[in-house]
Amino acid sequence: MTFRLDDIRIDFVADKPSPKAPKLIQGLLGVGQVGFLAVRQLIKALNAKKVAEVYSPDFLYPGSTIPGVVYTKDGTVDLEKDEIYYDEKNELFLLTGLYQGIRPEGYFGFAGKLLDLCEEFSVKEIYTLAGYGTGRRPKKPGVYAVITDKNQKEIIKEYGIKMPRAPEGSLGVTGLAGLLVVLGQKNGIKSMCLMGETHGNYPDPKAAKAVLVKLCRILDIQIDTTQLDEQIEAMEKELREIGEYMRKIAEMQKPPQVKPEELPYIG
Repeated sequence: MTFRLDDIRIDFVADKPSPKAPKLIQGLLGVGQVGFLAVRQLIKALNAKKVAEVYSPDFLYPGSTIPGVVYTKDGTVDLEKDEIYYDEKNELFLLTGLYQGIRPEGYFGFAGKLLDLCEEFSVKEIYTLAGYGTGRRPKKPGVYAVITDKNQKEIIKEYGIKMPRAPEGSLGVTGLAGLLVVLGQKNGIKSMCLMGETHGNYPDPKAAKAVLVKLCRILDIQIDTTQLDEQIEAMEKELREIGEYMRKIAEMQKPPQVKPEELPYIG
Protein backbone atom coordinates (compact mmCIF):
# COMPACT_ATOMS: atom_id res chain seq x y z
CA MET A 1 0.00 0.00 0.00
CA THR A 2 1.46 3.34 -1.08
CA PHE A 3 0.03 6.85 -0.98
CA ARG A 4 0.28 9.98 -3.08
CA LEU A 5 -0.72 13.36 -1.67
CA ASP A 6 -4.20 13.18 -3.21
CA ASP A 7 -4.68 9.43 -2.80
CA ILE A 8 -7.85 8.43 -0.90
CA ARG A 9 -8.60 4.73 -0.80
CA ILE A 10 -11.63 2.61 -0.01
CA ASP A 11 -10.36 -0.94 0.49
CA PHE A 12 -12.94 -3.71 0.79
CA VAL A 13 -12.14 -6.23 3.53
CA ALA A 14 -15.12 -8.50 2.80
CA ASP A 15 -17.12 -9.61 -0.22
CA LYS A 16 -18.82 -6.70 -1.91
CA PRO A 17 -22.59 -6.68 -1.29
CA SER A 18 -25.13 -6.76 -4.11
CA PRO A 19 -27.95 -4.45 -3.00
CA LYS A 20 -30.87 -3.35 -5.16
CA ALA A 21 -31.56 0.15 -3.80
CA PRO A 22 -29.05 0.93 -1.02
CA LYS A 23 -28.70 4.05 1.10
CA LEU A 24 -25.57 5.63 2.59
CA ILE A 25 -25.59 6.86 6.20
CA GLN A 26 -22.63 8.97 7.31
CA GLY A 27 -21.73 9.67 10.95
CA LEU A 28 -18.22 10.94 11.63
CA LEU A 29 -16.68 12.72 14.59
CA GLY A 30 -18.00 16.28 14.80
CA VAL A 31 -20.02 18.71 16.94
CA GLY A 32 -21.09 16.91 20.11
CA GLN A 33 -20.05 13.63 18.48
CA VAL A 34 -23.72 13.37 17.52
CA GLY A 35 -23.34 11.72 14.12
CA PHE A 36 -20.56 9.44 15.32
CA LEU A 37 -22.55 8.18 18.33
CA ALA A 38 -25.73 7.73 16.30
CA VAL A 39 -24.13 5.65 13.53
CA ARG A 40 -22.10 3.56 15.99
CA GLN A 41 -25.34 2.70 17.77
CA LEU A 42 -27.03 1.92 14.47
CA ILE A 43 -24.20 -0.43 13.49
CA LYS A 44 -24.50 -2.34 16.77
CA ALA A 45 -28.29 -2.42 16.78
CA LEU A 46 -28.44 -3.79 13.22
CA ASN A 47 -25.44 -6.07 13.71
CA ALA A 48 -23.97 -4.60 10.52
CA LYS A 49 -20.76 -6.13 9.18
CA LYS A 50 -17.62 -4.20 8.29
CA VAL A 51 -17.03 -4.35 4.55
CA ALA A 52 -14.48 -1.63 3.85
CA GLU A 53 -11.82 0.66 5.31
CA VAL A 54 -11.12 4.23 4.19
CA TYR A 55 -7.58 5.66 4.14
CA SER A 56 -6.40 9.17 3.31
CA PRO A 57 -3.21 11.24 3.73
CA ASP A 58 -5.56 13.85 5.21
CA PHE A 59 -6.53 11.66 8.16
CA LEU A 60 -4.75 12.93 11.28
CA TYR A 61 -5.51 11.84 14.83
CA PRO A 62 -7.80 14.46 16.46
CA GLY A 63 -5.64 17.18 17.99
CA SER A 64 -2.50 16.06 16.14
CA THR A 65 -0.62 17.93 13.44
CA ILE A 66 1.75 15.11 12.48
CA PRO A 67 0.82 11.90 10.61
CA GLY A 68 1.28 8.68 12.54
CA VAL A 69 -0.17 5.28 13.24
CA VAL A 70 -2.64 4.19 15.90
CA TYR A 71 -2.81 1.17 18.20
CA THR A 72 -5.42 -1.49 17.49
CA LYS A 73 -7.34 -3.68 19.94
CA ASP A 74 -4.77 -6.48 19.71
CA GLY A 75 -1.84 -4.15 20.40
CA THR A 76 -0.59 -3.85 16.83
CA VAL A 77 -0.61 -0.59 14.88
CA ASP A 78 -2.44 0.52 11.75
CA LEU A 79 -2.96 3.64 9.67
CA GLU A 80 -5.65 6.04 10.77
CA LYS A 81 -8.85 5.11 8.97
CA ASP A 82 -12.61 5.33 8.80
CA GLU A 83 -14.79 2.26 8.33
CA ILE A 84 -17.80 1.30 6.23
CA TYR A 85 -20.30 -1.26 7.52
CA TYR A 86 -23.19 -2.86 5.66
CA ASP A 87 -26.62 -3.95 6.87
CA GLU A 88 -27.96 -6.46 4.38
CA LYS A 89 -31.57 -6.47 5.59
CA ASN A 90 -32.09 -2.73 5.13
CA GLU A 91 -29.43 -2.27 2.43
CA LEU A 92 -27.55 0.39 4.38
CA PHE A 93 -23.93 1.43 3.95
CA LEU A 94 -22.85 2.94 7.29
CA LEU A 95 -19.76 5.18 7.34
CA THR A 96 -18.21 5.94 10.71
CA GLY A 97 -14.89 7.07 12.13
CA LEU A 98 -12.83 9.86 13.65
CA TYR A 99 -11.50 11.39 10.46
CA GLN A 100 -12.64 13.80 7.76
CA GLY A 101 -9.76 15.89 6.47
CA ILE A 102 -7.35 18.74 7.14
CA ARG A 103 -7.48 20.58 3.79
CA PRO A 104 -10.34 21.59 1.51
CA GLU A 105 -8.88 19.26 -1.11
CA GLY A 106 -9.01 16.40 1.38
CA TYR A 107 -12.68 17.00 2.18
CA PHE A 108 -13.69 17.25 -1.47
CA GLY A 109 -11.58 14.24 -2.36
CA PHE A 110 -13.19 12.18 0.40
CA ALA A 111 -16.67 13.21 -0.73
CA GLY A 112 -15.76 12.38 -4.33
CA LYS A 113 -14.51 8.92 -3.38
CA LEU A 114 -17.74 8.22 -1.49
CA LEU A 115 -19.76 9.32 -4.50
CA ASP A 116 -17.76 6.86 -6.61
CA LEU A 117 -18.87 4.20 -4.14
CA CYS A 118 -22.46 5.40 -4.46
CA GLU A 119 -22.25 5.16 -8.24
CA GLU A 120 -20.77 1.66 -8.10
CA PHE A 121 -23.58 0.33 -5.92
CA SER A 122 -26.40 2.55 -7.31
CA VAL A 123 -27.03 4.25 -3.95
CA LYS A 124 -30.41 5.98 -4.03
CA GLU A 125 -30.31 8.11 -0.89
CA ILE A 126 -27.68 9.74 1.36
CA TYR A 127 -28.22 10.79 4.97
CA THR A 128 -25.48 12.57 6.89
CA LEU A 129 -25.81 12.93 10.67
CA ALA A 130 -24.31 15.78 12.68
CA GLY A 131 -24.65 18.08 15.68
CA TYR A 132 -26.35 21.48 15.73
CA GLY A 133 -24.29 23.39 18.29
CA THR A 134 -26.18 25.98 20.34
CA GLY A 135 -23.93 26.43 23.39
CA ARG A 136 -26.69 25.29 25.74
CA ARG A 137 -28.13 22.03 27.07
CA PRO A 138 -31.68 21.47 25.82
CA LYS A 139 -33.86 19.20 27.94
CA LYS A 140 -35.31 17.68 24.80
CA PRO A 141 -32.98 18.12 21.82
CA GLY A 142 -34.64 19.19 18.62
CA VAL A 143 -33.69 17.70 15.27
CA TYR A 144 -32.95 19.95 12.30
CA ALA A 145 -32.61 19.08 8.64
CA VAL A 146 -30.52 20.63 5.90
CA ILE A 147 -32.15 19.87 2.57
CA THR A 148 -31.25 20.42 -1.06
CA ASP A 149 -34.70 20.00 -2.59
CA LYS A 150 -37.79 22.05 -1.69
CA ASN A 151 -39.90 18.89 -2.03
CA GLN A 152 -38.15 17.50 1.07
CA LYS A 153 -39.87 20.11 3.25
CA GLU A 154 -43.02 18.02 3.41
CA ILE A 155 -41.04 14.94 4.45
CA ILE A 156 -39.29 16.61 7.38
CA LYS A 157 -42.51 18.35 8.43
CA GLU A 158 -44.24 14.97 8.60
CA TYR A 159 -41.64 13.70 11.09
CA GLY A 160 -41.48 16.83 13.24
CA ILE A 161 -38.07 17.90 12.00
CA LYS A 162 -37.21 21.60 11.87
CA MET A 163 -35.17 23.66 9.43
CA PRO A 164 -32.41 25.97 10.72
CA ARG A 165 -33.16 29.65 10.37
CA ALA A 166 -30.30 31.14 8.43
CA PRO A 167 -30.01 34.14 6.11
CA GLU A 168 -29.33 33.53 2.45
CA GLY A 169 -25.63 33.16 1.73
CA SER A 170 -24.63 32.34 5.32
CA LEU A 171 -22.42 29.34 6.10
CA GLY A 172 -24.40 26.13 6.44
CA VAL A 173 -23.22 22.69 7.56
CA THR A 174 -19.44 22.40 7.55
CA GLY A 175 -17.30 19.38 6.77
CA LEU A 176 -18.26 16.18 5.01
CA ALA A 177 -21.79 16.22 6.45
CA GLY A 178 -22.56 19.26 4.33
CA LEU A 179 -20.43 18.56 1.27
CA LEU A 180 -21.73 15.04 0.80
CA VAL A 181 -25.35 16.21 0.87
CA VAL A 182 -24.94 18.89 -1.78
CA LEU A 183 -22.57 16.90 -4.02
CA GLY A 184 -24.82 13.87 -3.67
CA GLN A 185 -27.81 15.88 -4.84
CA LYS A 186 -25.80 17.26 -7.78
CA ASN A 187 -25.04 13.66 -8.74
CA GLY A 188 -28.72 12.68 -8.77
CA ILE A 189 -28.90 11.15 -5.27
CA LYS A 190 -31.59 12.27 -2.82
CA SER A 191 -29.62 13.70 0.11
CA MET A 192 -30.32 15.18 3.52
CA CYS A 193 -28.42 16.12 6.68
CA LEU A 194 -30.05 15.52 10.07
CA MET A 195 -28.62 17.47 13.01
CA GLY A 196 -29.27 16.99 16.70
CA GLU A 197 -29.48 20.08 18.91
CA THR A 198 -26.53 20.00 21.31
CA HIS A 199 -24.31 22.16 23.48
CA GLY A 200 -21.41 21.20 21.28
CA ASN A 201 -18.57 21.06 23.79
CA TYR A 202 -18.99 17.47 24.96
CA PRO A 203 -20.28 14.13 23.63
CA ASP A 204 -24.07 14.20 23.58
CA PRO A 205 -25.79 10.79 23.40
CA LYS A 206 -29.17 12.45 24.02
CA ALA A 207 -28.86 14.46 20.80
CA ALA A 208 -27.56 11.36 19.02
CA LYS A 209 -30.65 9.41 20.10
CA ALA A 210 -32.95 12.21 18.94
CA VAL A 211 -31.36 12.12 15.47
CA LEU A 212 -31.38 8.33 15.35
CA VAL A 213 -35.08 8.12 16.22
CA LYS A 214 -35.98 10.51 13.39
CA LEU A 215 -33.72 8.70 10.91
CA CYS A 216 -35.25 5.33 11.76
CA ARG A 217 -38.74 6.72 11.27
CA ILE A 218 -37.77 8.06 7.85
CA LEU A 219 -36.17 4.73 6.90
CA ASP A 220 -38.99 2.73 8.50
CA ILE A 221 -36.69 0.56 10.62
CA GLN A 222 -36.83 -0.31 14.31
CA ILE A 223 -33.79 -0.57 16.56
CA ASP A 224 -32.97 -0.95 20.24
CA THR A 225 -31.48 2.25 21.73
CA THR A 226 -30.65 0.71 25.12
CA GLN A 227 -26.95 1.50 24.86
CA LEU A 228 -27.61 5.15 24.06
CA ASP A 229 -30.05 5.29 26.97
CA GLU A 230 -27.31 4.01 29.28
CA GLN A 231 -24.89 6.61 27.92
CA ILE A 232 -27.47 9.35 28.44
CA GLU A 233 -27.98 8.30 32.06
CA ALA A 234 -24.23 8.24 32.70
CA MET A 235 -23.72 11.62 31.04
CA GLU A 236 -26.58 13.24 32.97
CA LYS A 237 -25.17 11.90 36.22
CA GLU A 238 -21.70 13.24 35.41
CA LEU A 239 -23.06 16.66 34.47
CA ARG A 240 -25.08 16.83 37.71
CA GLU A 241 -21.96 15.98 39.70
CA ILE A 242 -19.95 18.64 37.88
CA GLY A 243 -22.72 21.18 38.48
CA GLU A 244 -22.84 20.37 42.19
CA TYR A 245 -19.05 20.62 42.44
CA MET A 246 -19.04 24.02 40.73
CA ARG A 247 -21.84 25.23 43.01
CA LYS A 248 -19.82 24.27 46.09
CA ILE A 249 -16.73 26.01 44.71
CA ALA A 250 -18.77 29.15 44.08
CA GLU A 251 -20.12 29.05 47.65
CA MET A 252 -16.62 28.71 49.07
CA GLN A 253 -15.42 31.71 47.07
CA LYS A 254 -18.14 34.05 48.31
CA PRO A 255 -16.89 36.69 50.79
CA PRO A 256 -18.06 36.05 54.36
CA GLN A 257 -21.24 37.84 55.40
CA VAL A 258 -20.53 40.22 58.29
CA LYS A 259 -23.30 41.73 60.40
CA PRO A 260 -23.15 45.53 60.89
CA GLU A 261 -22.69 45.16 64.65
CA GLU A 262 -19.66 42.96 64.03
CA LEU A 263 -17.84 45.56 61.92
CA PRO A 264 -14.80 47.02 63.66
CA TYR A 265 -14.95 50.67 64.71
CA ILE A 266 -12.27 52.80 63.07
CA GLY A 267 -12.04 56.51 63.75
